[in-house]
Parts: sequence; structure tokens; C-alpha cells
Amino acid sequence: MIASAAPIREYANALTLKYTMNVKPRTGPRLVLQPATRRAAKHASTNALKRFFAIADVWELSPLQQCRLLKIPSPQVLERYRLGQAPRLSASQQERAALVANIQSSLTADAGSDDRAWAWVHAPRSGAPFKGDSPLYFMLENGLPALREVARLLVREKRITSS
Repeated sequence: MIASAAPIREYANALTLKYTMNVKPRTGPRLVLQPATRRAAKHASTNALKRFFAIADVWELSPLQQCRLLKIPSPQVLERYRLGQAPRLSASQQERAALVANIQSSLTADAGSDDRAWAWVHAPRSGAPFKGDSPLYFMLENGLPALREVARLLVREKRITSS
């Protein structure tokens, strides 16, 4: 019996060493970018895509413009997303889709008119940050920072007009 206890003791020591070596002290709160479960993540991604494609139709965006807004490599991959056959969106792509939804929501909050949203997105603007370009062109050319800036601009304008 003493001979058989030694391998068990070695195994227990190896497990103890393994688990004590892998423990890292945690400093500060954990940042979780994705929902806790795969099903929740897939659901969130699917809803974001449905909302994005509905807005893209209202804004009359070409497949290439949709790819650039969501940072999808090609119209073929975009079509796979539209059909629900592509992998879930990355955190960056989910943020882009959410920003487009926030922009649309800000534009249609008061009047509820999709025509007004279309006109605002496509019409050239003289003020900063657009410098004569349309908001759509500005967002397409400058990516995620531009989407954030347009969303913030619309929130600021809404605060000013509601005051």
C-alpha cells in the first residue's frame, strides 16, 4: 500500500502546482465585451444585423457602402451575413452597427420620418466635421471614429434643440 500511495501523492502535488501557478491576481473590474453565452452573443449579433440592414435599405446604401460601414471585406461576405450564414459580428462591427442605429434613431426621434433621415445623411454639410461632405461620405471615409463623432454630434444637437 505504501508503494501505491506515492504516485497518488505525486499526482496531487502536480495538480496543486499546476493550479497555483496559473492563478493571476486580478486588479480592477473585468471588462466583458461579449454576452456571457454563445446563444446570447449570436442573438445580439443577429438583431444588430437586422437593424443595420433595415437602416441600410432606408438610407439606400450600396453593398459596398454597407461593407465599408460595417468593415466587412466584400459584398459576397456581406450577403452571407444578410442570409445568416456568416460568423457573428466582432465587437468592433457590433459597435459600428449600434452607432448606425443610434444615428438613425436620433434622426427619426422627433418627426419619425425616414425621408428626413435619408436627406440628412446624403446632403452635404458645411460645418465641422463635414467640411462640405455629406455625413455618409464622412463616415465612409473615416470609419469608426467618424461614426462615433456623428452620433455624438446628433446627441448634442438634440440637447440644444430640446433646451
